[in-house]
Amino acid sequence: MQQNPLIDTLERAQFCATADARRGFGTTPREALDALLALLPHNVPAPIVIWPCNQGDAFFSDVQQARLQELKGRADSLTQAERDEWERLVEASFDATIARTQNLPIAKS
Repeated sequence: MQQNPLIDTLERAQFCATADARRGFGTTPREALDALLALLPHNVPAPIVIWPCNQGDAFFSDVQQARLQELKGRADSLTQAERDEWERLVEASFDATIARTQNLPIAKS
């Protein structure tokens, strides 16, 4: 079975660029920005945030990230305990995204 190109891009991504509800992913900050800019309407002002993804930080550790990726890679054969762990890690990852966003410095133009 061939993997979906979007999923492959997300799994290889090292950076994510976000503006409003749109997201671009890439292996470099520039790739993520270029992917995002291709999705944005022209001449619409929107703040853009670029941050590392698929790697640990102060909000979601390298150990948690590695375990999440491991479980995701074996999604079809997880035990119930592993599925529960996966769900907890996804929730922790989501909470980390919220915390990361809340800790961004506010820049005024």
